[in-house]
Amino acid sequence: MPKVKDEYLENKRNQILDAAFAVCKRKPAYDVSMTDIVTETGMSQGGVYKYFNNIDLVLAALIDKANLQGNYIDQIDEIMKSGNSPDTILHNLFLVSEQYFSEMLISYNKMLFELSTFFVYNPERRERINRNVTTSSTFEYLTKCASEIIITGAENGYFMPVMPIEDVMAFIIASFDGIIRDVTLSKCYLGKSMLESGVDFNEKNLIHCLYISTMSLLGKSDEMR
Repeated sequence: MPKVKDEYLENKRNQILDAAFAVCKRKPAYDVSMTDIVTETGMSQGGVYKYFNNIDLVLAALIDKANLQGNYIDQIDEIMKSGNSPDTILHNLFLVSEQYFSEMLISYNKMLFELSTFFVYNPERRERINRNVTTSSTFEYLTKCASEIIITGAENGYFMPVMPIEDVMAFIIASFDGIIRDVTLSKCYLGKSMLESGVDFNEKNLIHCLYISTMSLLGKSDEMR
């Protein structure tokens, strides 16, 4: 009996989160209200508030669902433990980033993009939401692991950076942020108008270009794939 009850409660919770996510697709995530979610579910207000008593808890749960999508952290851990050469590990991490970003574009990326922009100007709200997030950000973990490989490789002489390693890392992070921003804007907001302008922001091509640039900056241009 307890198992059936647990499954029922989990299904109800997921029903509410699915409704909240549907609302996030139609309007800015930071502008979604509990009233929107109650209306979307078709449940009573009390029925929804039984599981989530405020919008920040809903958004935190949606961030958790986004972070868990695809088990990418497990994939990253396998790559890091593979024992391959640093450039092979780095190449595989870039491949994971391509796959991860493409998958997130058709699911949670609009919501995450809107929240990250909103959080810049609302740090207190960010803290309230993030304190209820129980999972790690895949992108942050991916960045941490790639940084570890690059910095360690530079320190032991495997990589021979053509610029200070701090500048190389800043370039990679800024480039990733720019790719995420421009691809998200073109595919989630501007859409057809961007294609008509002759600009096609393809996330996989852009990330591959960043990989080639990174290898060149690390003094490994002869080993680019």
